[in-house]
Amino acid sequence: MTCKKNEWLKFYSSDQEEIAFPLATIEGAKPGPTVTITAGIHGAEYPGIVSAIRLFKQLAPEKVAGKIQIVTISSLKAFESRSMFVCPVDGKNPNRFFPGDKNGSYTQVLAYHLFNDVILKGDYYLDLHGGDMVEALEPFSIYHKSGNEKIDQKSLEITKYYGLKNIISTTLTGSWPDYGTTYANASEHGIPAAIVEAGGIGQLDEESVNLHMKGLYNVLRYLGCLEGEPVVPENLTFYDEFVWVYTPKKGIFYTKVKVGDEVSKNKCVGIIEDYFGNKIEEILSPINGKVLFLTTSPAVKENGLLMGLGGQPCKN
Repeated sequence: MTCKKNEWLKFYSSDQEEIAFPLATIEGAKPGPTVTITAGIHGAEYPGIVSAIRLFKQLAPEKVAGKIQIVTISSLKAFESRSMFVCPVDGKNPNRFFPGDKNGSYTQVLAYHLFNDVILKGDYYLDLHGGDMVEALEPFSIYHKSGNEKIDQKSLEITKYYGLKNIISTTLTGSWPDYGTTYANASEHGIPAAIVEAGGIGQLDEESVNLHMKGLYNVLRYLGCLEGEPVVPENLTFYDEFVWVYTPKKGIFYTKVKVGDEVSKNKCVGIIEDYFGNKIEEILSPINGKVLFLTTSPAVKENGLLMGLGGQPCKN
């Protein structure tokens, strides 16, 4: 049945706290795949959230083949409280706990229901992200290599057609950047998937929204959900390595680089000073790579995240 609707999916944690997902669905006039889109896994990454809402508002069911289901804000309590990275109920980062645990804490139950009641019901999956309130970001996409050649190739194609210039592949290592994430678990369950990142530092900027919108429409054309030929993006850079840089000591962070910079192994990318202005740590790049995201806040904790580097450029 051709239709366009919005509804609330509601579940409850073990202590009976409500978990609510705003779900927007477009049932197309023609047969086609089911494409799942989520935004707001991190509640302060605004361009992806607004892009998801705008896509739903713009699409007409008679122009769609298949079904498009969109969770516009996946971590609603984080969004409403302007909480960076984590859900304020239990202090956990949702994108470390997929596929979730229905008997776990609030965030684990949230991940369980989002994964089982939404993501697993689709044929393809896109998770819209960006830099959080203290992160500047060079737009990039990530896909997961599950070992299933057919699924992995489709995930790669999705990232290509989304059109963000930097593409990273990951494999399960038991830690971030793919362990416990939406896209990796979707891929491991046979659903081609990608995380797509644009925007940052708590801003809702039209340029980042437009990047997401352009990517969404192009991928939906590629998957046959919308009419028209998808544009084949050019000048993409592929990375087989995604290295995160941390500070071993708390203090005040002074960066020596900006997003988009190329850095050399052992180059100084920042310093940590104590609260009297004494240098206590020099941060060196662990690899030759490109700065894809960067912590913009000078206040850093022990083992605090400073930046992410794309390394080992490769051909795809």
